[in-house]
Amino acid sequence: LMALKKNIKIKVLIIGGGNIAWHLVSHLSFFKRFEITIYNRTLSPKLKQLQKEFKIAIITDWKKIDTESALFFICTSDSAISGIASKIKKLKTIGLVIHTSGTIPLKDIAKPTKNAGEFYPLQKFTFVQSVYWPDIPVFIEASNPKAVNFLNSFAKIFSNTVVKLNSAQRLKLHLAAVIAGNFSNAMYSAAYNFTAKEIGKDYFTYLIPLIVKTAKKTRSVNPVKAQTGPAARGDKKTQKKHLQLLKKYPDLKKIYKSVSKLIEKQQKNNAKL
Repeated sequence: LMALKKNIKIKVLIIGGGNIAWHLVSHLSFFKRFEITIYNRTLSPKLKQLQKEFKIAIITDWKKIDTESALFFICTSDSAISGIASKIKKLKTIGLVIHTSGTIPLKDIAKPTKNAGEFYPLQKFTFVQSVYWPDIPVFIEASNPKAVNFLNSFAKIFSNTVVKLNSAQRLKLHLAAVIAGNFSNAMYSAAYNFTAKEIGKDYFTYLIPLIVKTAKKTRSVNPVKAQTGPAARGDKKTQKKHLQLLKKYPDLKKIYKSVSKLIEKQQKNNAKL
């Protein structure tokens, strides 16, 4: 693992061919010191594109895996992670086995491999859409001090923000990310569908500057303090008008009511501080 500090080629095996695999490959390819191979059961069109773009080796036969790889990155669905870790154990490798999930505890791979780590970048990854890695926080954890030190150096190749975090805390952070990211996006979808049906299909575009400004504000202001709107100011008259408009959309009406209640509570608690 000291190879990071020397000019030795580091063999990296990435298991899986999804979005996170693409982003790891595209970043590590900048560095001449990494020799990257991808293992996936099938050679999908996405992987063919990846192979063409980054000139990396792709194998579909588990028996051809190089057991001398220094890093084994498990980039599969969460449900497949512990099974893959058990298969790696049978290879009797001394390489570091890493997974990238926000929800799977380290013990799920530390049991079968002993030399295990967690590399969790907190960001949405979409195939081919590039990301700016230095701004993405990466959370690490490992089963021994040497692996922690290595992962810390390795993660700094990607990010300006590398944080040690245990599995229980990582799961909580993942939940917060779902609420802040995925749930917000579901609200954008609801607004998109509502404007398309009620006003016209391009009207969501006019909401984008507001969405961007609201997100940017969280950099400098506590979100509770930045909250505006009818629920935050206790404007029942406007809320009533809105609920009338949502009669045809019972699910959205329920959400409107419960989120308005949440905002009211948040504002009351903030006033007490």
